[in-house]
Amino acid sequence: MKDTNRNRLHLRRAGAADGELLFSWANDIDVRRNAFSQKEIGWEEHVQWLKGKLADESCLIYIGYIYMTDMSEKCIGQVRMDLEDGRAEIDYSVVSAMRGQGYGTCLLEQGMERAQEELSGAGQSIRTFVGRVKKSNPASARVFEKCGFRKMEEEGCLVYEKAGGDVIRERPAVLICTQKSWNTELALQMKDKYDREYDISVITKKEELTVERVEALAPVYVFFPHWSYLIPESIYGRFPCVVFHMTDLPYGRGGSPLQNLIVRGHTHTRLSAIRVDAGLDTGDVYLKEDLSLTGTAEEILRRASGIIFSKMIPYLLEHRPAPVPQSGEAVIFKRRKPEDGRLLPQMDEKTIYDYIRMLDGEGYPNAFISLGDYTLRFYGADFQDGRVTAQVRFEKRTDRE
Repeated sequence: MKDTNRNRLHLRRAGAADGELLFSWANDIDVRRNAFSQKEIGWEEHVQWLKGKLADESCLIYIGYIYMTDMSEKCIGQVRMDLEDGRAEIDYSVVSAMRGQGYGTCLLEQGMERAQEELSGAGQSIRTFVGRVKKSNPASARVFEKCGFRKMEEEGCLVYEKAGGDVIRERPAVLICTQKSWNTELALQMKDKYDREYDISVITKKEELTVERVEALAPVYVFFPHWSYLIPESIYGRFPCVVFHMTDLPYGRGGSPLQNLIVRGHTHTRLSAIRVDAGLDTGDVYLKEDLSLTGTAEEILRRASGIIFSKMIPYLLEHRPAPVPQSGEAVIFKRRKPEDGRLLPQMDEKTIYDYIRMLDGEGYPNAFISLGDYTLRFYGADFQDGRVTAQVRFEKRTDRE
């Protein structure tokens, strides 16, 4: 049970938006009974307390959550570390409906590991973790004992301690799935750069993405930069899966976003990092970044990859933000077919140039015209002084395009 829950449980830093959630947990009848001060907490008092804690660099508050089958987040508890002189005093609680399932132990273990990770990145460390438990709260005492704390009795309460060096700080697993060769190179560079912080694996083939493999890794994120295959619900329903869509969602949901943007006259767009769900590009948004649409399809894709690997993935790993629902009117793009790349007599020079460049990339069928028994495919286009120049490849036709 513990290992299963550990794989399901995720942590994020608490924010002001969690005020009501934390308030309701703090005033839970069992939490108040087991607290050293049993007085019910008032709302204004709580707001001021939380504001001070969030602004205090010596306080770390994490929200524990799991993903449900519909990809909604279910918050199951909190763990707080108050830091002073290398000591971290722990406060944690689990929502009443989830108690007795091993989540308290997982919250403590992951909270200690996460705190050590964050502080080590700032050149600091926690020498000792401390937990204080009322003698009338055996369930909480068992949690500390299961996490390897040693018990020391004090008047009126039990004090548990654990050396910071005894906290196993396993590197969180990250999985990157991609079909583009340049993404594989960037993923391997990221693997080297973040070797001390994360255990990064890379998948490039559809058959390698199995439920069994993902379960064995238990990744904190599965990233999909340029992945055309179906992502099974058995994977995205259990682990945070992130795709990077080349539109400012909800504008441009659907297929062939790059080509659809260019034929509509767009010169810039925004890359949207979204959590995978059952809909077509309907997932909640983690963040967005600006992207220029100048150049060929391959140049644009490589530029997008640079942003994904240098900005977006590092931001997600560092901040673990909670995604937010898309807002605005949805505009659906229709996936373009190879025959949609035909150059037509009525097209002007700029349109011809855009058609050639937007299909000039790895994996795309080039813009073309038919000439007798041949198909002429165009690439390497340039547009200067209203004139288009391009390279052309003659292919013997095998059918009547």
